[in-house]
Amino acid sequence: MDKQLLVAFAAVLVASVVGIAQSDEIDSEEDYDAAMKVVGTTFRALTSAMDARDGDTVLSGTATLAGLFEQVEGFWEAQNVPTAAAIATEAADAANAIRSALEAQAFQEIAPARDALAATCQTCHNEYREQVDGGTRIKPGVL
Repeated sequence: MDKQLLVAFAAVLVASVVGIAQSDEIDSEEDYDAAMKVVGTTFRALTSAMDARDGDTVLSGTATLAGLFEQVEGFWEAQNVPTAAAIATEAADAANAIRSALEAQAFQEIAPARDALAATCQTCHNEYREQVDGGTRIKPGVL
């Protein structure tokens, strides 16, 4: 059953990433919100894959997250919000640290890197996102 759940997550992830990945840019607040939904889905799938010790899914998930956070960094740079861009860089670095730890078989480094990634996301959400109608959006006045 767990394997089927991971396959379903992977399918949703691939389908979600296609639209964002085609442009390699996040040009609008709508694109940003879509990217954040993919980040959330990917992070949950990544966490499940870590628990299941599914290295291939972890590797693809971290690559997806690193790429998305690079696009997020570009979005914030274009909006002239350097602190948010720096947080996105930290998030990409944390995703890459998970991948590097797995590839080096430094398994003791995976959980701390995952926790750093989650903390980085939380920092950005605390500063730049707000809850609305069951979802989130960029806080008014940030852009």
